[in-house]
Amino acid sequence: MFKVMFIDDDPMVLRMASFMMKKSGYASVTAQSGEEGLAAAAAESPALIMVDAEMPGTDGFEVTRQLTSGQTAAPVCMMSGTITDEIRAQALSAGAIDIIEKPLKAPDILRIIGQIKTEG
Repeated sequence: MFKVMFIDDDPMVLRMASFMMKKSGYASVTAQSGEEGLAAAAAESPALIMVDAEMPGTDGFEVTRQLTSGQTAAPVCMMSGTITDEIRAQALSAGAIDIIEKPLKAPDILRIIGQIKTEG
């Protein structure tokens, strides 16, 4: 089953994301920090990793750099409550395939999943 990992420091975002994935027929796993997400990504082998840009400690940009530099084969999509041209450029430079706006909406996540399934 296609599994999506969500890394975000906001427990409500993680609950909503998990609910959206379950309702859409996908499995999900969550991590509440960049450090936890990095550790869990290798163990969980998700097909897609969604990372919050702004987190305390290891932020989403650093998590994305580490994940895309060989730790996992899964594509990474970033999430942010504020998407500017600069933040989008930073996300793509870090290795993200895209960045979507928070609060999360199921159609946005499903669009990213569809792109990955088509490419894979």
